Amino acid sequence: MADFLPLAILVFVSLMAASATANYGYTTPSPSPPPPPPQYTPPAQSDKLLVKVEGMVYCQSCAQRNTHRLEGAKPLPKAEVSVICHDAKNRAIVRCRRAVADDNGYFHAELDETNVSDFYMGDPRKACYVRLRASPDFECNNPTNINYSSIEGALLRDEGKRWADHDYYNIMYATGPLAFRPAICPPKH
Repeated sequence: MADFLPLAILVFVSLMAASATANYGYTTPSPSPPPPPPQYTPPAQSDKLLVKVEGMVYCQSCAQRNTHRLEGAKPLPKAEVSVICHDAKNRAIVRCRRAVADDNGYFHAELDETNVSDFYMGDPRKACYVRLRASPDFECNNPTNINYSSIEGALLRDEGKRWADHDYYNIMYATGPLAFRPAICPPKH
C-alpha cells in the first residue's frame, strides 16, 4: 500500500491541475481597451476655428516653496498670462493674447478666429502654450515653473468643450494651475 501512495498522490495532483485549467465551455471576456483621448475634428462646413483658453493663477504658499505643490495656495487676482501659438511653420504667431485673472484667479483668453491649418501640426494643443507674465502683488511676484509656466510654457489640454457657431467652430482648452511665489518667505527651522 505504501508503494502506491506516491502514485495516488501524483494522480490526484494531475487531476486537480487538469480541472483547474478546464473552462467547461465558459470564456471570460477580456477587458475593453480605454477610450482614446478626444481628438479635434473641424466641422465639415468650415475650417475656421476660434480657440479659447482658461485656467487659474495662484500665489504659492511659503510652506511649499521650491516645490511644484500648491497646498495652501491662494488665488491671485489680476495676474497676467500670455497665450502664445506657433504657426504651421513652427514660428510664433504674432497674435499672442494677454489675459488677466479675475478676483478668483480665473483667466479666460480668446484668440483671433483662424484656420485650423494655420496652427503648427494642425492642432492648437501642440501649437499653443500659456506663460506667466506679471503679478500685481509685489509680495507674490516671482514666477514658479509649476506646469512649466515660466520656461517652456504650460501645455493645453482638451476637456471636450466645443461648439459650432455661425461660421466657425469654438473650442475651449484648459491649462493646469499656474503660480507665482512670494518674494520673501520666513526661513524654515
